[in-house]
Amino acid sequence: MQYTDIVVGTDGSAAGVSAVRWAATHAERVRARLRIVCVYHWPLPGPGRSTAQLDAPARARALAVVAAAVADARGAQPTVEVHGTAVLGLPSDALLTESRTAALLVVGSHGRSALASALLGSVGLQIATFAACPVVVVRGRAHTAIGPVVAGVDDTPSSERVLETGFVEAHRRGCALVAVRAVEKDAPQVRAVALGGAGGLRAVAAIEVTEAVARLQDRYPAVPVEVELAAGNAADVLVAASRSAQLIVVGHHGGGGLLGPSLDPVTHHLLQRSDCPVLVVHGMAPA
Repeated sequence: MQYTDIVVGTDGSAAGVSAVRWAATHAERVRARLRIVCVYHWPLPGPGRSTAQLDAPARARALAVVAAAVADARGAQPTVEVHGTAVLGLPSDALLTESRTAALLVVGSHGRSALASALLGSVGLQIATFAACPVVVVRGRAHTAIGPVVAGVDDTPSSERVLETGFVEAHRRGCALVAVRAVEKDAPQVRAVALGGAGGLRAVAAIEVTEAVARLQDRYPAVPVEVELAAGNAADVLVAASRSAQLIVVGHHGGGGLLGPSLDPVTHHLLQRSDCPVLVVHGMAPA
């Protein structure tokens, strides 16, 4: 099945509006349809209030948010096909359901409701962890078109998917790609092979990143590529890189536990501290 819709969640807050506009711009860039979703819930029931009485005002408010968001998206990107819907339920459940048939799921980073507070609380972390498609968290300098796409690469199996996505996004934007590899000096694999100190550490990382870039660069010859190696904490290195980037691309390779999969600490930190939108790659390749 080919998934073509980009889905964006909003509640009408400033963060939600920013997410809608980012999603509309991306939909125009990739020639996709845009689906705007506002998740709502009923207020606490009072005595003698029927289901219809509970639903009607809450749904009306949500539909007003949707109508405003659809108008905003169409105004910003008139060529994009835009649809909107109001969904009763929990934000995490509703958006995870949407992710099963979406090419990309877009959310804001903070706001006035459970959905809008997405990546600052459990709702957004569930979305980034369990979504069946890639997720973009719109935050920081959300609409800058200045700077490169940054791909955070490491030695995990998902790293090549992250790097390829970085190439794709840089090609779409007509900008450079920076592949950033951070290796902590006390990592066991570094201690085992980097006996030559900082120079040895850089050599270990450089071989891996350069080989990965070479495998992909022939497919995207118009994209200028820079490899940046940094000794230090990966989360701090990528947050610093976000200050001059227009998009950060990272992988989803969290660990498991008694409660199931979890988001890895680096991605978790980025989703709360990045100064530009963050694309978390997992599930199918992003639109």
